[in-house]
Amino acid sequence: SRSSRMMMLPPPAQVVLVAFLACGRAFQVPQQTRRSSVARPALPDVALSIALRTAQPTPTNLAMPSHLIAKTEVREGIYGSYEVTVPDRVDIRDDARSTYKTRAETKQNRNKYVGVFAVLLVGSFIIPMLQYFWYVRDEPGSLFGGKKEVAPPPPPPKKKNFWER
Repeated sequence: SRSSRMMMLPPPAQVVLVAFLACGRAFQVPQQTRRSSVARPALPDVALSIALRTAQPTPTNLAMPSHLIAKTEVREGIYGSYEVTVPDRVDIRDDARSTYKTRAETKQNRNKYVGVFAVLLVGSFIIPMLQYFWYVRDEPGSLFGGKKEVAPPPPPPKKKNFWER
């Protein structure tokens, strides 16, 4: 009775149904059973083999859906005509428009660019030099006139006795 119900479905639906039943078996926990010498095929495996054996491949079953991705055009070139595929929609990443500023816009904003360059130059050279000066200015023996340690004066000579002269 089960195989007669399967025969009423169209062949692609049979394959989908049997594949669905077979996938459910993959997630089952194996049960401990006694070992037998004869291996019995599982029910979904039998159903799949029946569905595949009885399915008749027809051109309608094998027809793949086709979507128009690009169209072809014939264009004229230097060496003759050639065929090129043109996509239906424009890819935003494939934009050949120039995004550079014109020569007039560049000349007009030149002072701004010089100012930015000067700020970056000062920021990369002068600021680290000032920071270094700030750190080492108070160190003894610094090149920048830090506080020099003055040696204590030597102790006065000890008075000698009359007979030690």
